[in-house]
Amino acid sequence: MLLSLLLSYSAFAAYGPDLEGDLLAEGASSEPADTGVVGCSDQYLKDGVLLPDLPLFLTRVQPGHAWGTREMTDLLVDTSRHMRWLMPEADPISIGEISAEHGGFLQGHKSHRGGVDADVGLYMTGGRQNPRQFDTPGPGQFDVEANWMLMASFLESGKVDMILLDRGLIAKLKAYTLQAGLLSEEEANAIFLGDAHEGYQSVGVVRHAPSHEDHMHVRVLCPDGSKASAR
Repeated sequence: MLLSLLLSYSAFAAYGPDLEGDLLAEGASSEPADTGVVGCSDQYLKDGVLLPDLPLFLTRVQPGHAWGTREMTDLLVDTSRHMRWLMPEADPISIGEISAEHGGFLQGHKSHRGGVDADVGLYMTGGRQNPRQFDTPGPGQFDVEANWMLMASFLESGKVDMILLDRGLIAKLKAYTLQAGLLSEEEANAIFLGDAHEGYQSVGVVRHAPSHEDHMHVRVLCPDGSKASAR
């Protein structure tokens, strides 16, 4: 079931424990919104939503650049609450830059212009996250189990277009899911693409991108389920 939905690429199956009703953000939905609007822009942000300050669940590393689409902010809130439920002793998720209030160019980024991209911190051993900055995991510091649960929580939402991460960390996650029996080889290959697939132009889910060894970059779909584009 998971694999067939991944290959269809229109939605993702629920993977892992079901979200309890009280863990969902108010008004949030895992289904694409029927707004009558086709597509959305990845160059500017209209009617942006500020990611709420929820210190029990998440930390905004750059509060001034924490503006996103409703789909993005709902996803981050829902996922942070889900992770709190799964790992109550872990640190809140560190959320880096999303977009400026009205989108547009953001210093240090090629994307992050339309509220559909967010940088998310990685769990270190024991579920630790730095609330002030992203840290690159040293030898033995990458909490592969916690980071897979985080990634699976994003994928199960049905709102994710792609996730960018360093190829070395992708390899660790793929090996873990196979060794733990969480995914079949066919399912893992559908989620974790090989080294030939990277960046925004590739077709797939989890892709390698340079300079993503200290965070994962999550891009969401538009309200109608289509991909954001320059418009």
